[in-house]
Amino acid sequence: MKTKILYVLVSGPDDVYLEQAYVSAFSCRRHNPDASLSLLTDSVTAEGWPRSNPLSEAFLGLFSEVRTVDLDPGMPAMQRSRLLKTGMRQYVQGDFLYIDADTVVARPLDDIDAFPAELAAAADLHCPFSLHPHRQATLNMCGKLGYDASGDGCYYNSGVLLVRDTPAAESFFSRWRENYMAGYGKGIRPDQPSMAQSGADRVFSRLPDTWNCEVQNGVRYLRDAYILHYMVTNVGSGPQDKLYLLNDASVMLRMRSQGALTDEIREVVEDPFAGYAPLTQVFAGDDVYLFRTRRYRWLRRHYVPGGASFLEFLLKVKDHICRR
Repeated sequence: MKTKILYVLVSGPDDVYLEQAYVSAFSCRRHNPDASLSLLTDSVTAEGWPRSNPLSEAFLGLFSEVRTVDLDPGMPAMQRSRLLKTGMRQYVQGDFLYIDADTVVARPLDDIDAFPAELAAAADLHCPFSLHPHRQATLNMCGKLGYDASGDGCYYNSGVLLVRDTPAAESFFSRWRENYMAGYGKGIRPDQPSMAQSGADRVFSRLPDTWNCEVQNGVRYLRDAYILHYMVTNVGSGPQDKLYLLNDASVMLRMRSQGALTDEIREVVEDPFAGYAPLTQVFAGDDVYLFRTRRYRWLRRHYVPGGASFLEFLLKVKDHICRR
């Protein structure tokens, strides 16, 4: 495999990003034993938390190279992370495939060498932007950046990025970093709006969905997926809401306490399907939009399994009246 694999890590004792990156890099190394794995991190992370994390030695041993960048320690961790991510082309030499930490690599990745593009990513939520469930919210965020994204055909997911070592790629990343920093000052924390603002819809090629298969939306692509993206930001808050095993921070913390991969995580690495919750239901079409509304989220917050509610009482009264 000629294309190097790249991870970015900014982590501290109050998060599980190192543990997530460890699982992903471990699964990547398992399927790509001869690949060049690179880690891009900042000086705050390198000099701090990982030194006391019992997983750090095994984690760092997975990488062929580690690049540390000096960043202002006064910056919030998210800002430092996004500065590294939007600056990847500046800091790393050669072609690379960037992979988010909240992923599991399911097979060899050497097919990426032949993909004919300078920059490529998969569509966010595996759909055209016109059908995106968060289209309006995304348009609003882009609008705050001064960018009208309504004409974009594809809103790209930044979790897996193919980046060639070319002037075009360098130019794009320069714009992306500048736009992200400007947007951060306006309160826009995600990096995808500024990626769209920087011209992703015009300069990116679309990676097949199997290269960034989102576990919540990519059922069609699971069978042939190269990379599963479990996306920890898109899960419920309750203990029964975890769609995927690795969404649960307690799973990562158990691995930290043991100082090694646990059996339950090894099972997911061996078979990514094993990560799905025992009780899972697939829904599609208009139901996707329904389950992403404020109305549904309100009902979900107030639902207690096996318990009664005033709403259910009213529905029973309605049914009784209608039957009469």
